[in-house]
Amino acid sequence: MTLADNWFATNREQLERLERRGARIETADIRDRGSVEPLLQAAPDRVYLLAAQASRPLSFSDPAYTEETNLIGPRVVAESIAAAGGAELVFASSLHVYGPEPRGAVRPSHPYGPQGDLAHLSKVYAELLLRLYADRSGFGLALMRLGIVYGPSPVEHERPESQTVVDKFRRRASAGQPLQLDDGGRATIGVVHVEDTTRILLEASGDGGVSADNVVAESVTVAQVAALAEGREPAGEPACTFSSPFDYAHRLSGYFE
Repeated sequence: MTLADNWFATNREQLERLERRGARIETADIRDRGSVEPLLQAAPDRVYLLAAQASRPLSFSDPAYTEETNLIGPRVVAESIAAAGGAELVFASSLHVYGPEPRGAVRPSHPYGPQGDLAHLSKVYAELLLRLYADRSGFGLALMRLGIVYGPSPVEHERPESQTVVDKFRRRASAGQPLQLDDGGRATIGVVHVEDTTRILLEASGDGGVSADNVVAESVTVAQVAALAEGREPAGEPACTFSSPFDYAHRLSGYFE
């Protein structure tokens, strides 16, 4: 397996353990086709596009990098895959493509919703762009709409603005620091443990066509996450439920025990 990054939000040293286990680690930038194409010379059967500028705060402070990475990057990857013979592509998208306030049961057929920042708006663009290239070039495409991923992993973001709300709340609560809840924490989010996410992505398949699935174990409000982090009983109900066809081994409550 080959893993590549430009080390914008992670450190090269974080992958040393994976490298010792046999992973090939490369430095590459998805904005540069000359950087991407050598990664495909080994003719892989499947490519995972996880690279993105995913932070909402950083999308405001550095919109140019966000646009270049999240808009140009997917096109460069799609063109490189097509030129190399059409490996299957698994794209890590986001539940946020449905907008900030979906209601009811949210299935993959749910329409795209309004967006409030470039990081999440770009996911809508990237999904449509990759569909275009998959249809045009005939490679399989699995659009995997991830909930907020939490839990320990070999590679974790150290910058606070790049950390997810679940891990951020857990760390702040453990340190006795107050938890900030925008709009009272009423926003509904989907969450999924990193181990479940990894297993599901590795098993994902476009089956030669284009598919879309939600990767989310639980639908909760931000206030419920805060309550669990502080050892309180969660109250209230989420405004929507994200449907998912997969099985999940991890629950959010267990992460805060």
